[in-house]
Amino acid sequence: MEQETLQVLTQILDRQTQLLEKSQGGTIEEPVTSFFVGNMPTQRRQAPLTVKQLLGLAPEEKAVGTASSATMLHGTGGIFSTPGLDRTVVTAYIRPTSGLSSVLRKVASVDESPRFATLTGFTETAGTEPSNACDDAPTGYVKGCNLTAQFGLVRRDTQTIDIDKVMLRLNRSDFKDLVLAGNVLGLTDLIPSNLNEGQMLNILTMSEMIIAGTNAERKLVRDLWQGTVAGGTFPGLDAQITTGHVDADTGTTCPAVDSDVKDFNYNNVDGSDTLDIVVYLSMLEYYLYNNAQKMGLDPVTWVFAMREQLWHELSAVWPIRYHTDRSASVPTGTTLFLDGSEMVSARDRMRSEMRLTVNGRSYQVVTDDGIFEHNSTNNANLNPGEFASTIYMIPLQIVGGVDATYMEYVDYRQAQPDASLLANFGGAPDFFWTDNGFFSWSVDQHRWCYQLSLKAEPRVVLRTPHLAGRIDRVKYIPLQHLRDSDLNSPYHVNGGVSSRTAASVNAVWLS
Repeated sequence: MEQETLQVLTQILDRQTQLLEKSQGGTIEEPVTSFFVGNMPTQRRQAPLTVKQLLGLAPEEKAVGTASSATMLHGTGGIFSTPGLDRTVVTAYIRPTSGLSSVLRKVASVDESPRFATLTGFTETAGTEPSNACDDAPTGYVKGCNLTAQFGLVRRDTQTIDIDKVMLRLNRSDFKDLVLAGNVLGLTDLIPSNLNEGQMLNILTMSEMIIAGTNAERKLVRDLWQGTVAGGTFPGLDAQITTGHVDADTGTTCPAVDSDVKDFNYNNVDGSDTLDIVVYLSMLEYYLYNNAQKMGLDPVTWVFAMREQLWHELSAVWPIRYHTDRSASVPTGTTLFLDGSEMVSARDRMRSEMRLTVNGRSYQVVTDDGIFEHNSTNNANLNPGEFASTIYMIPLQIVGGVDATYMEYVDYRQAQPDASLLANFGGAPDFFWTDNGFFSWSVDQHRWCYQLSLKAEPRVVLRTPHLAGRIDRVKYIPLQHLRDSDLNSPYHVNGGVSSRTAASVNAVWLS
């Protein structure tokens, strides 16, 4: 491989030497072109031929369109080119909430197929109890299980942008001083940073980049929980907080690392049905806490995760039901007294602090739109107005501050040496990275038209599935469902237009 690489580089250098010798005075007049390597803009002399041309390879076909397809902000058909438009533009876009991603550590990685070892126990094999001190005694072996993780791929493109059109305005009534009131970014850290959302109203390229960024964010928020390899992405937490774990190298089952999975079977969270959410959550917490203690992994930092409206309904009933747990066992004739104002204060405190007390221990609660929600449309077990979802208990860190659940991502910064090498031969790619290498952007140009592409290759790693648990199919019946950021949800709304009809124009040459 090293010899082949040396031959390729030699061909490139020989070809460049020939070109230099043919030029007058030993120099070639080359235009200076800007490009990005890593996160910093730089400049290079554009060579007369690309690396592929120097090696006699066919050039790649351009995928960029030949006409602009971007949403025009100003000019003819621009959505903000209406004469007399107020300067302030108010957003009504519902941003996806990913409470879990906000507390997960992001770790750069270049390992495609990692292994995470777990010591699962010690096995006694054969032998009898000795009668004498020096007799052979029973012997055993240590057992272990390797888990693994897999990167996924998230890709989004901008529309084709014509550089000759981005500066146009309709006429003097079309002002480019619009101000955004509100935010379209910021409820999760799974979107590319370095995007100035305020500029999206006046700068077409920034608008297209933010469109790609928000679309990638909406996908990543759901992939974190619902992602599957079959779906073309990384396995989400639904696929990892489960039973049936196997060794990554042998396929041998590893029940010692199985999660605690319970089924609430569409019972109402308010306790009006047979099952009691206090009993289930208390058992879930007790089981996992006992695991941590007896495995020597305590202290563990856990969070409870659920959809926002499930949390709202749970917190409404938790103070009363938690303080009356096992009330049926109270002797006959005994009366329980609860302070109504104290129960309301406890509920409000839970919501404002985002804390849930279970078995006397208090845990942070995060709400997340990416968790799947059952409704009457996608699940025949529910009536209109009824919903069901999952409550998760997720370990973030174990003893010693070791990360138990975190996100990894392909670190695009590590391509810097290769990009720098290509730059020396006039073939540097036009790309840049953001968010410490989490996202990579590429610019593809065809004459005056260009398109930007966004890429990320993340994965979620659960090192300790035996400290994670879930309660599935918990039903809740809110008075009204909130708006949803998911485009496929019946509770997602938008409206409006992506282009406007140009005003009629009269001229002698149009008659």
